[in-house]
Amino acid sequence: MLKSLLLGAALGTSLLASASAQDYPTQDIDLVVPFDPGGSVDVTSRLLAEAANKYLDGVSVVVSNRAGGGGVVGQSFVSKAKPDGYTVLAMTSSVVTNPQLKGAPYKIEDFTPVAAYNLDPEVIAIPASSPFQTIDDFVTATKERPLNITVAGIGTSHHMAGLALTSAAGLEFNYIPANGFGEQLQAVVGGHADGAFWPMGEAMVHAEAGTVRILAIASDARDPNFPDVPTFEEAGLNIPIWATFRGWAVPAGTSDETVTFLSDLLKKVFEDDTYQEKMAAAGFDAIYRDAANFQSIITAYSNQVVPIIEDNGLAK
Repeated sequence: MLKSLLLGAALGTSLLASASAQDYPTQDIDLVVPFDPGGSVDVTSRLLAEAANKYLDGVSVVVSNRAGGGGVVGQSFVSKAKPDGYTVLAMTSSVVTNPQLKGAPYKIEDFTPVAAYNLDPEVIAIPASSPFQTIDDFVTATKERPLNITVAGIGTSHHMAGLALTSAAGLEFNYIPANGFGEQLQAVVGGHADGAFWPMGEAMVHAEAGTVRILAIASDARDPNFPDVPTFEEAGLNIPIWATFRGWAVPAGTSDETVTFLSDLLKKVFEDDTYQEKMAAAGFDAIYRDAANFQSIITAYSNQVVPIIEDNGLAK
């Protein structure tokens, strides 16, 4: 009798879990952006949510900003959330570096990747009035004196890009930390810095407006919008690709069925023409990489950046 009761209870629990997974989602999904409104992650997350909600029935993806600590506040919140698929992280490369650089209380293993929706390659941007006409001019100048480069902050992926250039190509820089992209832009346009390391998504509109010039792009191919700008590899900088990744992740322990649902949802969004047009208009290249491929991107970035952090004594 007891054995039958236990078996029945086990079957009941299993069926309940199965039904729960099949019914997902039954409530709104909280998409946590760990940065302030208006930045690249916030803008792309809102475009994603707008498109995703067309494919959801009776529920919505709702963007919430939980900024602070260079992403640590929002990232930590999601790492501790219930793994039920209703709390999703707008995941960026800072998730890899924040535990080392800022002592974030989570590990990368505390998240399960869902899908990547954007890879934003790093560029070297300079004032439109800069005397450097080519990337060769820029490289030559760094051999004569360290150039002043404005970055979003020490320990960001953009600062890491500069350290990678020092390791791979012997370029030397002085770093000027800034509070946000606007402050960096003012420094570059005003000639207060020799240049900046930016993601293409933020640099593009200003390069097209003629206020800055792009000397090189850390991608495996030239950007069709700037066909005369060489890649880092073509410029002899010995870095095949350096890109900020953006995607979705959920707390570790989230069911495979839920991860698959969310990944398939992002694939539908990727195939949406209106979403593609809005991403392009905002300066972002829309991509889709499923959970396994997103994990490969994260691992590759970690393998690149962790040794740089350790070699430069930046780890906490």
